Amino acid sequence: MAASEHQLRQETHALVGAMAPQPTSELTDRTRLVGDLGYDSVRLIELMMALEQMFDLPRVEQDIVDPAGTVGDVVRLVLEINGRPA
Repeated sequence: MAASEHQLRQETHALVGAMAPQPTSELTDRTRLVGDLGYDSVRLIELMMALEQMFDLPRVEQDIVDPAGTVGDVVRLVLEINGRPA
């Protein structure tokens, strides 16, 4: 059974928060990966690899990842790759 959009959102938020170099207690779709959570380019690649494994996604190209500036952008990316409208 496929995961619901709500479940995908929750799991994505949890993973982004767990992998954040500078975790915060309040994670929203507007939380910035670099500015708020301290992600750098290497950590973003590690995040995408973890998302690929968690959601059984095909390999995500770096040029798709680069524009992902917020947690909400990452959620939308996961939903789109899973064939759901964001």
